[in-house]
Amino acid sequence: MYPSYYALRRVNPYRGVVQIVEAGEVTAHSFDGLTWHLRADDGYGWVRPTGIWVEGEGLKAGHAENLGDILPALETRPALPFPIVDTQELWLLDQESGLPLALLACDREGVMHNEQPEGEWQPFVPSFTGFHSPSLAEHDASGPSLSHRDLLARQVNQAAGSEASAQWFQRDRAGEGVGCFGLRIPVEWQGRRLPVDAFPELLLRETGNSRLENSVIADYHARLAPILLSWPRISVATRTRLEILACEKPQWLARIHRLLPSRVDAPRIQAALVAARLENALEQAADGPEQDWN
Repeated sequence: MYPSYYALRRVNPYRGVVQIVEAGEVTAHSFDGLTWHLRADDGYGWVRPTGIWVEGEGLKAGHAENLGDILPALETRPALPFPIVDTQELWLLDQESGLPLALLACDREGVMHNEQPEGEWQPFVPSFTGFHSPSLAEHDASGPSLSHRDLLARQVNQAAGSEASAQWFQRDRAGEGVGCFGLRIPVEWQGRRLPVDAFPELLLRETGNSRLENSVIADYHARLAPILLSWPRISVATRTRLEILACEKPQWLARIHRLLPSRVDAPRIQAALVAARLENALEQAADGPEQDWN
C-alpha cells in the first residue's frame, strides 16, 4: 500500500491544520511539520500511540520493528504543507438569511456522517479564557460581566437563533458549495448551490453584523492569525492582513511556519522568525547556570 499524505483542519474550536501520513496500519500526525506522533490500531479496535518521530533526528520514542512502513514514508515525504482535503464543510446558518455563518466541522469528500450535526459554535476549548478583544474592551471600559470569549460565542450563536440550523456543503475547487443534509434545514435546501462569496472566507462571517460585532470577529481572527495562514484558499488581501498580525506573535509563527502554503511578504515573515530565534536565545541565556562572581 502506498503512503498517503494529506492535511485536515481542526475546527469548533479551531486548533490549526494537522498534517497526516498514512502507511498501512500506522498513521503519523503533526501540527508543526517537525514532530510527528505515530499511532496504530492495536488489533482490538483501539488506536494507540506507538512512537514519536522528529524531522532531522529520527525515531525518538517507540520501536521501529512495530511501525511498518511509516518511517520510510516520513523520511521520503513530499514537501510541506500537504494538500488540505476536507472539502466537506458543516456551517452554522444565519437565522434570517439561511446562509453560512460559522464553520462547525470539516471532513474529506465521500465520508458519510450518520450522527446528527452539532448546532453550537465554540471559539476556544473550554479551558482557555485568555481571549482579549480590544474592540470589546474599548466599548465597555468598566469590564463585561462575561468573558470576551463567552461574549463572542453568544454573539455568533444568537445570530443562528434559539433553534439553530446547520448544513453540510460539498465545496468545489472554485469555492462554490452544494448543500447536503444537516440540522433543522428545509428539504428544498438539500442540493442548493451557493456561490463562493456566500461562504465566510475564514471561520466566521466578518460582514453583515453591527460595527462592533464585525470588530470583535476581526479581533478573534487576529488572535488566530498564525494558524489561519496555513489555509491555502484565502485572498491576497486577507493573507496580507493575517501575515502582519501573525508577525506580532513571532514565537507562534515560528512553530508553524513550515505549514504556510504561500507568503505575500516573505521578508517580513523571515524577520519575525529571526526575532523568535533571538527571543529563544535570550530566554535560554537567562535560564542558564548562575555565575559565581565572588
